[in-house]
Amino acid sequence: MADKNQYKNKLEYNNTYNRTNYRSFSVRFNNKSETNIIEWLESQESIKGYLTDLILADIKKQEKKRKAALKNK
Repeated sequence: MADKNQYKNKLEYNNTYNRTNYRSFSVRFNNKSETNIIEWLESQESIKGYLTDLILADIKKQEKKRKAALKNK
């Protein structure tokens, strides 16, 4: 019985930690119309790493655009 309680306690701790320290985002792709996207993502070494790199590159790009727009005012 101690094993079940220990498992429950660990599970609750992990759930609380994850709710406090992480955000989760979900996206769905259609198996028929978006096969190229699915195949591309599945071919990446790390989907999270790939998406993170894309987002960070976009943030940099947007910041450069913003700075250029402010400079031209």
